[in-house]
Amino acid sequence: MNSEIENRIQEFACRRCNACCRQSGYVYLREGEAERLAGFLGQDVYEFTQDFCEVADRRSLVLKKHSDEACVFLTPQGCSVHPVKPAQCAEFPYRWRTPRSFDYCEGLKSLAEKVLRGQK
Repeated sequence: MNSEIENRIQEFACRRCNACCRQSGYVYLREGEAERLAGFLGQDVYEFTQDFCEVADRRSLVLKKHSDEACVFLTPQGCSVHPVKPAQCAEFPYRWRTPRSFDYCEGLKSLAEKVLRGQK
């Protein structure tokens, strides 16, 4: 099934369930992303990193999380920085996912069910 899902991953349709925004783990910021997010929020980079980031692995800038593991930018309406969201977020599940992703992501569950049923 995994190879068939790989072949059909472009069919993935995000359901905006925001479950991926509530998982444990880090959202790593790549070069330039802190500046882009800060600009979107009307902050300078220093202010942005103080408010919304922490250092992981002693060298990586990551987004903070709420105590329930939700992303600091997740609101009841969804991602508050969606137009400029980090690449790691935009690349899910196209460039990365874990086996557990199929347990919480409604779009991946749906794609996996289609593959299992042999649907095109």
